[in-house]
Amino acid sequence: MTGKFLGRLAIAKVGLLFALAGGPANAADLGGKVPMPEPLPLEKSLAWTGLYLGGHLGGIIDGDDDFTGGLQLGYNWQSGNLVFGPEGDISFADDTFGTVRGRLGIAHRNWLFYGTGGLAIDDSDTGYVVGGGIDYKIASQTSIGVDALYYDIDDDFTVVRGRLNWHFGGGGGVLR
Repeated sequence: MTGKFLGRLAIAKVGLLFALAGGPANAADLGGKVPMPEPLPLEKSLAWTGLYLGGHLGGIIDGDDDFTGGLQLGYNWQSGNLVFGPEGDISFADDTFGTVRGRLGIAHRNWLFYGTGGLAIDDSDTGYVVGGGIDYKIASQTSIGVDALYYDIDDDFTVVRGRLNWHFGGGGGVLR
């Protein structure tokens, strides 16, 4: 046998091995219908749209480490997983201070992660406040959370507080 013939025979053997390893033709190769897998179920997210009212307790971190508590009221609109709206609060410590802020956040399942900023007011001065927080729906109409707010009013200070909110209206539904 010649070298040319042996080379062609080796190529034929390799080709035959690949053909056998590939197995028989599938129905899709013959133009038949291929079954489609069932889509995975979408995870349900709780809706955040609507009015909410709640209370907060926390501490002021400025060297004095004062205790503070108060009330908040807000309204959320939700588009997909984007949540936005106004919130106002009043807090009581050695003096009384409050905010009027905008909130912008991302909802994921029962969670809402948000940033916030706006006007801060105390007994005698105005300034600004910025911060962020996390809320979690423990039930369709109830959420708990924590936020941290940096205030720049006459002096600057930071408040870290826990929150409890009751949601009214559309805030209790489930997004599909």
